[in-house]
Amino acid sequence: MPEGRPGRVVMLVDNTIDGDSRVQKSARAMAEAGWEVHLIGRAPSSGSDSYQIGDAHIHRLPLRRLPPRKTLRRRLSRLRYPLAYQNQDKAMLKTRSIKVIWAELEMTKAAPAARTGISSEPRTKQLPMLAQRTAGKLRRTTIKVRAQQTKARAGNWGDKDGAWEEVERRFWSTAMGDRAWRRLDPLPLRYELSYRDKIEELQPDLIHAHDFRMIGVAARAAVRARQSGRDVKVVYDAHEFVPGLAQANRSRKWLASQVAYEREHIGFADAIVTVSPALAEMLETAHGLAERPVVTLNAPPKLVPDAAGDGEAWTTPEGALDVREACGLGPDVPLAVYCGGAAPQRCLHTIVESLQHVPDVHAAFMINNLDGDYVNSLRALAAELGVTDRVHLMPYVPYDVLVRFLSTADVGIHPLRKGPVNHEVALSTKFFEFMQARLPVVVSDVKAMSDEVTRVGNGEVFRSEDSKDLARAVGMILNDRDRYTATYDRPGMLDEWSWEAQAEKYVVLYERLLKDLG
Repeated sequence: MPEGRPGRVVMLVDNTIDGDSRVQKSARAMAEAGWEVHLIGRAPSSGSDSYQIGDAHIHRLPLRRLPPRKTLRRRLSRLRYPLAYQNQDKAMLKTRSIKVIWAELEMTKAAPAARTGISSEPRTKQLPMLAQRTAGKLRRTTIKVRAQQTKARAGNWGDKDGAWEEVERRFWSTAMGDRAWRRLDPLPLRYELSYRDKIEELQPDLIHAHDFRMIGVAARAAVRARQSGRDVKVVYDAHEFVPGLAQANRSRKWLASQVAYEREHIGFADAIVTVSPALAEMLETAHGLAERPVVTLNAPPKLVPDAAGDGEAWTTPEGALDVREACGLGPDVPLAVYCGGAAPQRCLHTIVESLQHVPDVHAAFMINNLDGDYVNSLRALAAELGVTDRVHLMPYVPYDVLVRFLSTADVGIHPLRKGPVNHEVALSTKFFEFMQARLPVVVSDVKAMSDEVTRVGNGEVFRSEDSKDLARAVGMILNDRDRYTATYDRPGMLDEWSWEAQAEKYVVLYERLLKDLG
């Protein structure tokens, strides 16, 4: 490791760090470059913990709770459901209590005829049975109605995107401007509450905020530090274009909140970094930036041959040395791979559907949430199409061994859905992971990646969500694979698309911002 550089860096992220290769690589690279790096993320359900990634210190903290905001819909639901209990737990307890009371009434009614003991008369005094049953029926009906209203009211509280949400959005946006996010979606305040003590304990010289939800946490920490006489620099690492999240199945109220939150705090950043040239241009235009953000691609580390020849140095947790071994396939079986998140907008179903048109090809997926609804739907689809034996599902592989793990496949597929803004400008991690593994690439016709594949000549483009066209593209590559991989032999090409080259941009940026420390 290089000699230590002056300055302590705190990185922030709104996830559990696992599976976020960009964040892990950033923390590790800057620690290896000599800075003291602390990465703060959200704790998993198992609880808070601390560990290291290389020389970077990891702190995962629980997300603290705040009283929920009473939305307009929730307030109006009290008028619509006036008999509802305070919550569903109370409704459940009341429903159980009336069942117990009714069981007692049935016992009282049947007991005299069923008595067989030596005592012939009961000693307890009770109201007449008719009065007891009438009161019980009235109470049971009341509880039933109130429980039904409680359930209906709770169902009306969900993430809606209706007229009341639009009224609320317009009112608070007009009344508070960019501060409206506090009323529309105050989740960022929970992150600030959860992370601020740790940030202040560490007293950083630079805060690196990964993605839009962390920019406010970083900005506010920097303001507090400057008020106490410490100059703290802020780097905003924008992973996506926030207004483009409109097509991510979110409500307009939620989107307005995120846009306002980013816009209020972005002016506190001393430098902005992002993931693609197209996104850098969009950020510059949308926020009137004085300079275009630095582009650090989501590239993986270079694939360096293991000089010692010791495969155990990069064996996956499952024990397989490469994806072909993990699938139990020989070297002559055609194998396509996908790695990354599993979600409908990633269109993994298109890969499964394409297998019916390329009968010899297998597909391996290294994905998250293997028991999720979407992944289970892929299993059902594979069974329906009769391709179950050619679909291989496995968990994430660590980023630092993933490229080598993928390298024995024949082709990498990225079937991202066309249309959403962030899809069109993305140059995603897996795109570069396939390249570093020297795999030909098949991508959907989203603009940035399809343009790059066409320019470089290392793959084929297919029509988004068209399984037959995907099968055509895969077939073309398998029929002349060497033509597509030849591009990787050009001097310096894979060096340009490596994390080592991208991390150097962070180094230059950190040195510029922290130049006065010594």
